[in-house]
Parts: sequence; C-alpha cells; structure tokens
Amino acid sequence: MKLQQFLNANADTRVAASGAGSVGMETEFYGPATAAAVSKMQVMYRAEVLTPGGLVNPTGYFGPSSRAKANSLCTSAPVVEETEEGEMTEEEEEEVADMTLRGEGTLDEFEIRDADDTDIQEGSEDEVIAELTFEATDGDLELDRINMTINATAATEEDPWEVFETISLWVDGDMIAEFDASDEDEYLNEDRGEFRFSGLGLFLEEDEEVEVLVAATVFNNVDDAGTTAAWEIQVDEVRYFDADGVAENDDSTGDMDTSSSVAAPVTVGFDIVEAGDGEELRFSTASNNPDATDIIVDLDGKTNGITILSYNIEARDADIELNTLFVEVLTGTVNSNLVIDDIALEIDGRSFDAENNPSSTGASTIFEFDIDGDITIDEDDEVTVEVVVDFRSQEVSTGVSRYANGTTIEANVTSTQVDATDAEGSDDINEFRGTANGEAHTLVAEGIVVPVDSVETSADASGDQDQFGEFSIEFDVTAVEGTFYINDLATIAATDATALLGGVQFDIQGGTATNVSATLSSTADEATNGAFEIADGETETFKLDVTFQTAAGAQFRLVLGEVWYSLDDDGENALPYLTVPASDFRTDFKQVNNI
Repeated sequence: MKLQQFLNANADTRVAASGAGSVGMETEFYGPATAAAVSKMQVMYRAEVLTPGGLVNPTGYFGPSSRAKANSLCTSAPVVEETEEGEMTEEEEEEVADMTLRGEGTLDEFEIRDADDTDIQEGSEDEVIAELTFEATDGDLELDRINMTINATAATEEDPWEVFETISLWVDGDMIAEFDASDEDEYLNEDRGEFRFSGLGLFLEEDEEVEVLVAATVFNNVDDAGTTAAWEIQVDEVRYFDADGVAENDDSTGDMDTSSSVAAPVTVGFDIVEAGDGEELRFSTASNNPDATDIIVDLDGKTNGITILSYNIEARDADIELNTLFVEVLTGTVNSNLVIDDIALEIDGRSFDAENNPSSTGASTIFEFDIDGDITIDEDDEVTVEVVVDFRSQEVSTGVSRYANGTTIEANVTSTQVDATDAEGSDDINEFRGTANGEAHTLVAEGIVVPVDSVETSADASGDQDQFGEFSIEFDVTAVEGTFYINDLATIAATDATALLGGVQFDIQGGTATNVSATLSSTADEATNGAFEIADGETETFKLDVTFQTAAGAQFRLVLGEVWYSLDDDGENALPYLTVPASDFRTDFKQVNNI
C-alpha cells in the first residue's frame, strides 16, 4: 500500500486512474497494475535502476535498486504535515525505508502443513488447503515466486482445471497472489499440474517466521465429491532476492528437499466433499427448561400457554433453515386428545401450530410442525424452542372427568426427527445430533398431589421367633385449589390383601400375613373426628406404619396403592386420588430371620 501511495504521488507512475489502486484507494495487493507502475518508474530512472544491473527493459520487480531510488526520492523531498491527496507523510516514508532489504540472506527453513480442516466443500471460495512457513537467516529476503504442483490422488476427474477455479496465497488475511486454476494453458506442466505465483514481493525479515496460507476456490458438482475426490499439493521451488539483488532458486530447503536421502518434496492432502458435508444441527435441553412441576389446570375451562419443554438447536458450519420439526408428547396412559387442546412451538417470537390434530392421536404422540424455512439459524449460533400447550378442561361435565388428577405430560425431541436445508436451500442437512428430554409434569385441577419422589420406605424385623415385620412408607401430600381432609379412622378391611386405613389404601404382597396392624400419622393438624387437614397450597408429610406376622420362608412387600381425600372435615365422602404402580410406592424386604 505504501508503494502504491508513493507511485501515485507522480502522475506518470500512477497505479490506476480510478478504482482499486488509484489515489486514495491504494490496496495491499501487489498485482499487475502495481508492477506496471513500477516498470514506469524504472524506465523514468533507467540510468540509476536498470543500467547498473545490466538491464535494458523494465522488470516490474521492486528490488533493491528500485527501492534505493524510491527512498532517495522520498528523503530528497520529504513530505510533512500538509500533504496532497495520494502523497506519503514522513512516517509513511520511514515505513517504506524499513522495508529495505539488509544483509546477504538465505532461506533457512520452509515447512508445508495440512490445513486445519482437510474437507473442502465443492463450491467453496478461498478455502485454505495448505499452510506454508518461511524463515530467512543471515539477512532479509524478498520472496519473488513459488512453484507448486497440485494433483489428484484418488478421483475420477484428475484435471485440476476442471475442479479448481482459483488458487491463491494469503498473508495476515490479505490476498497477495492469485492463480487462474481454471485455465489449462496457465499451467507450467499440464501433466503434473504444476503452476507458479510470480512477482510476490513478499518481505522475509531475518529470523522472523512468515506464514502463507494456500487457498482454493472449488467448482460445484465435482466428480466423486464426498467419496474418492482426494487431492494433494506441494511446493517444488521458490525464488528470492537478497539485499544485493542476487537471485536464488531454491528446491532443497526444508519440505522442498528433493535429495535422494528423503522422500520429498512433502505433500499435504485434502478431500473435496459434497456441498453441505459437515453441516449439522445439534439439539440440547435449554438451561431454562422447566423443572418437573404440578400444572394447575382448570376444572371446567381451558388452561392456555403452558411451556412443558424448552430446548436449543445449534447450527454447525453453515446458516441452516428449518423446514419441519417434530415433538413427541407422552400423556401417561391417557390419550393426548383428552388432555391437549392445542400445541405450538415458539421460536424467536414466532409461533407454529402442529399440523396434525390431537384428536386423532394416542398417549404417545409425535406432533409435526411446519416451519417452512421461516426460521434461519446462523452458523455457529443457536435458537431456543419452547413447546407450549393449551390444556382442555379436566371435566367434560360436572362430576365427569376427561383425565384424573395425577395425569402426567412430558415432551421429548430426538435429532432424527427434523427436516432442514442450508440457507441457500441447495443442500439437505442430514447430520443431526443430540436430544432434548423434558420433565414429567403432573396435572391437577382440584384435589391433592402425591409426588412420587417424595416417597421414602423402610423395613425392619422386630423379633427372631415371632417373625414380625415393621414396614413404613412416608410421603408428602399437597392440597390444590382447596382445603382437603384425609381420614385416619377407618379399620383395616383385610389381613393379607388390599387394606384401607382411613384415607390410605395399601397392599401386603408375597403371601399370607396375619396379625396386621397399621397407623397413619401426619404433620397436618387434626380436624373434626380426627381427619387430617391440608390447607390450600400447603404440603404435609404422612407416614404409614404397618406391622404383620409372616410365614417362615416367605418374602413380602408393602405397597402404597391409593390416597383418598375428602371435601368435608368429618372425613366422609372420600374421593380417590389415583392408583399408582407398585414400583412407584413400595418398600421391599427379606423375610424375617433370613429363613
């Protein structure tokens, strides 16, 4: 850029009349226009630049003699504070002077390495395919040209001009050279795929590593992309100048070494893959996913807008459009059409209703949501999706329920159930990872809730000879939308089958039990006739203690079956809460005396 600014200060050596390289629009790219302007300067000062080197024609190469003349022009007519457009300040002139080569340098190290990602998608632009490192010693160098070879190691199409549009060199994020890889005639050797970058003007300061990236732009619809389209690239030779303008062609330093003692030059490989390869969506449960909770539903009206699952979708390696999403909803043993009135996904402030009608579904239902490309996830970004449900009233009519208190609902998402394309709509995304599992939420309209995870059990033998066992089940009860009562006055109805102690139904399983006795205690206050009172919104702890005698050699367990509650403080007109599987509320034990 400083060189272009210097050349543009003279109307006879301007890089361009307009556009890139013109006054005020100087670039960092040393291309043909810059070389032509340097040639004009060399002709203008032929006696000082060309003749001493035995040259008649300009070279376009900004070498030591050209630099010396340019620096003398800068120092003989320094520009200070006030400058015209396109002219250099003193500071800029000093920067140009700092680029002057010093010493009799040589190339000390050269290395070629694989790119970070060796999968290059067809249709990609300026994708890195190799990394080069140069280091000079005993002085500075100016790297003038690089000869390289690119060829197929396993591909149907072996002509690089049919696969690559351009190959370019980049330093610190700026392109310094570009080769038209699509033109067969531009190759030095068509059979080998050999080509050259010339007029680089790349400054290598003594003992300082310089990294150069090799990038390629690949055509679309490459044969065998994603299967056997494997390629390799190597550096065959470099040419550089030292401070005296002495040119050196080097094909033996570092990874260019072609001596018989090494298998060189070193090549690095890469594969051309189908467009969209590596693009994927990742699913995960969001940090704000609701914990398992009791959802209070309306007894005789709808309950709207309840989020039962929140999850994230992340796009990898591309901007990705969502076409269709799916959510599996489980409603225990109850058909979802009895529970769900409507279900929707909310994404970035937009709502998408399910395509299928809940009325035609069962207890395990997969709902489909048509996104139709209206949501795009930016590359390496994510969106949060909320599954929102409108619940139907619990009662069909007074006293007739669609679903009981304690009915659960949960939503899950698997990465196999999704349809998406990249943002250009040209490639289907086939890579999906992860899942998102919601918690099970309990539906309650009016009554009590007995959370499964509140249950604790214990068992103990009370004597070696009597074979009596003492068994306890402790559980919490929460009152919802009213104050309710649990009776503890009723007698045990049976000795070894289902028994009812007040508001608690339990079962002794495993054989004949005799001399059964049971008590029910609670942290709740006792109301009329001893019924335990649970106030609206309060949680009380209950403990069922059962003692019974067993036959020798038998194994038993105590199972909590149902908890009944009443609307009246006398404990009458008790209503069942729910019946739960034995695996949910139970205590296991071995028979007394280990007989």
